[in-house]
Amino acid sequence: MAERYKIYDKLGAGGVGAVFRAYDNELKRWVAIKRLISANDASGDTGLAAELRREADALASLRNPNIVTIFDVASDAEGLFMVMELLEGEDLADVVARGPLHYDDFKELASQTLEGLLAAHQRHILHRDIKPENIKVERLPGGRMQSKIIDFGLAREGMRARKQTEDQEGTVMGSIFYMAPEQLTRAPVDVRTDLYSLGCVFYEALSGRKAFDGESLNIVIDKHINHDIIPLNLVAPHVPPWLGAWVLRLMALNPEDRPTGAQQAIEEFRAWEKMSAAPPMMPWMPPNYGQQSGAYTQPMYPGAVTTSTIPVQPGYYQQPPAEMYAQPVLEVIPDAEPIMEMAAYTTPISRPSPATGRPPIGRRTVPVSKSPSARLHSSPSQKLSEPAASKGKLFAIIGAGVALVLVSGWFFFSGKKDPASGGSASPTILATGPAAVTYQLPQDRLFPPVDRDICLHWVAGVGGTGKDGKLAGPDGVVVEWHDIAPLANDNLARAYNKNADYSPKRSFWPTPKDGIIGAKPNRSVLDFRPREGRPIALSMTDAAGEAGKFPFGDVAPKGERGLTLAVVFQVDPSRLPMRILTLSNDKGATVILRVDQSKKIIAEFRNGSSSSTITSNTADPTLASTVLLTWQASTGATELRAKDAPGKTFRGTGKTTPPSAPLSRLQVGKVVDANQDNAPAEEQYSGYLAEIVMYSSFLKLDQVQLLESKVLRDHYIQGPPTTPVPAPAPSVPNK
Repeated sequence: MAERYKIYDKLGAGGVGAVFRAYDNELKRWVAIKRLISANDASGDTGLAAELRREADALASLRNPNIVTIFDVASDAEGLFMVMELLEGEDLADVVARGPLHYDDFKELASQTLEGLLAAHQRHILHRDIKPENIKVERLPGGRMQSKIIDFGLAREGMRARKQTEDQEGTVMGSIFYMAPEQLTRAPVDVRTDLYSLGCVFYEALSGRKAFDGESLNIVIDKHINHDIIPLNLVAPHVPPWLGAWVLRLMALNPEDRPTGAQQAIEEFRAWEKMSAAPPMMPWMPPNYGQQSGAYTQPMYPGAVTTSTIPVQPGYYQQPPAEMYAQPVLEVIPDAEPIMEMAAYTTPISRPSPATGRPPIGRRTVPVSKSPSARLHSSPSQKLSEPAASKGKLFAIIGAGVALVLVSGWFFFSGKKDPASGGSASPTILATGPAAVTYQLPQDRLFPPVDRDICLHWVAGVGGTGKDGKLAGPDGVVVEWHDIAPLANDNLARAYNKNADYSPKRSFWPTPKDGIIGAKPNRSVLDFRPREGRPIALSMTDAAGEAGKFPFGDVAPKGERGLTLAVVFQVDPSRLPMRILTLSNDKGATVILRVDQSKKIIAEFRNGSSSSTITSNTADPTLASTVLLTWQASTGATELRAKDAPGKTFRGTGKTTPPSAPLSRLQVGKVVDANQDNAPAEEQYSGYLAEIVMYSSFLKLDQVQLLESKVLRDHYIQGPPTTPVPAPAPSVPNK
């Protein structure tokens, strides 16, 4: 080496060996030299030396503008080394440390790094250590940002037939903040592993923060394995929904949910970007948009709202903010007025000013009285869409959470002049009857994503009333369970014959004996355990005019048509087997969630002669658990996802012909059968039930994960402490 290359200084240490800045005396250029293995180490482990030589030769065969170029692979008296181009610029980590990337720079980063990975993968080479420090970026004279992937020190050839997660000593390899779950669990890896790591890099480049971070190594590992991640749209509101969804798809927990390779990832990015830029008949402009009247402004990202004052050419389209892909935001109401809530009674602090625009979707509000005359209604003469004829009252709640805006609701009307009296009526909430009771999610709760597709939402601590119609307190029976879904018309779940003897009791979820794994303290549940030998049940048998809004109904949802049903519960182990709930229609379609004698969670999807049964053999339902059931209308695909308090998870799929009529009958437990005889014990339910959320749409993966983890599990369940895992170490000491 000394004859041709002169070493000047050490640049750093890579995944395998140290890297030095050197000068090539023959070609008169600066280069980078990476010492792969010393002569002593090579003599002691000939297999390792041969392995590294094969890797270096494979890397030298790569020729791609987005991968560092290998000029030479050679050996000298000190051992094996590799000569590479010396790159200018800085690491992506340094760039991101100054703030998130502008869209133009991010687009270059995404396109170029994926092109680089594609070239490597076509040669059957994995990187396995994608991170910001291994991506070199440089600003070209024309202003474009150029990206190059460096340090393939962990790469191995022949990925199709080899397990590439461990080095020769069985050590987990890679950088912990960007490692895929299959690397951490030492499962076989493939090209999708690199996509996961690159997705973590993209998340950080767009938001300025790591996707998986924590106070310790064990916390970070646990977050990867449990896919504990905040959707990109929540931490970086400037990122449009399509881009956030694309990044999260790269980072999907299961490799089969990621793109099949870099080529597919590139194609999906380009397709989504084109869709976001397709103009409608007229460009949308938000209120008070821009600084100059009639001028368009350039968004930082296609499809994102901005307040930039940079003018662009006429006809530039800015896409309106769509239903946030996985963001639990109902609607932002300008000049909305806070409310004051006491004992579930809602009273305006002061008379609100008139507001224009379409009214937001509200939380379900019903009067205490069951009299039809006391229910909320609108008069044909009072049109909220005509501010000159009426004035709307907007009540808003600014809830706690991650940049979360929850709209409490809109309702009611101001008075109009009475032609007969010539006077004016005072604003009223109800023409007759007592004050209204608002059933709504507590302000400390994160609201479920895509809330406009929620057709049914029952929460144990909210909306439960006794036989007298009053709210049920702790240890009070719940004869009726009121729905808080924004689209619903207060669909009630009622006890058998409205009899308190067959009604569940509102209670607090018993905390685990060890105080660590199980339900969190002070979490409300409905207790469905039999009392005095009587089974407990609640059922909704008639959705009335709301049936079309239920899964597979004729009202089109905002998302993809189908069913998503989430349940938080814990069964009584002494009364197995049992049926937790049944969702059905009058056309023979049924969804059943039950637990067998051996504690296996079973989901059955039936529609005539078509059916699928999915059985979980991991999650323990006798502990606090979450279950999600999905049924896709377009394909008939069904899925069961289950996770218990200790963190044991299950995911299984099937296929059943989708229903032709809405699933609008929901029953928890059972008292009598169709012949009015006592229901069999295996069809009764005994245990705790905390929450049910049902969508008329088939949620996408990131939406399901947000609902499952952040909205439900994080609120109700505390998992186990993280298990110590040794830190990853390089296969060869740096020289």
